[in-house]
Amino acid sequence: MRELKEDRSLREHIRSATRASLDRAVADSEASYAKRLGWYAIVRIRRPRLVVETGVDKGLGSVVLAAALLRNAEEGFPGEYLGTDINPAAGYLLQGPYGSVGKILYGDSIASLRTIQQPIDLFINDSDHSADYEAREYAEVAAKLSPHAIVVGDNAHATDKLLEFAERTERRFAFFREQPHEHWYPGAGIGLAMSSTE
Repeated sequence: MRELKEDRSLREHIRSATRASLDRAVADSEASYAKRLGWYAIVRIRRPRLVVETGVDKGLGSVVLAAALLRNAEEGFPGEYLGTDINPAAGYLLQGPYGSVGKILYGDSIASLRTIQQPIDLFINDSDHSADYEAREYAEVAAKLSPHAIVVGDNAHATDKLLEFAERTERRFAFFREQPHEHWYPGAGIGLAMSSTE
């Protein structure tokens, strides 16, 4: 996590890309990574070949994940990022060196997930936060997950759909709560479903 916090190149990229974007008046140019620190750590530790994130918005998660994949590649463990978003303007941060390891599939996330052929090593649900849609995404990727895949739920503080998915597919479930310091937002967290053999 310190590695990400101290990555000056990534911070400068986020700052300059945000200032050049059409969202510059409503987007923070200084990144607050929050739960994405956990995502980064998972990628660095697990060295996945394919990371899929649904719901990229501006692309902060995208570039954080891409930064981890680039470091993995430097160490001999290349990987790829695929993001999905229904908004064709989403993901403007995923450019430059970060865009070299990833791309965004535009359209409905369920339809985009259907097009993925290779095994998914890390799946991050962060799109439509309705319980029904979240459950549909897990159902869609279930057969595409590699044997030791990790599934991350961005909505696990609000629904039990990831827990239900973990139970149904015989995976272990864990939840790490976000605790913002002196902030009005109470925090969300990271829900994890992973192989029961690990």
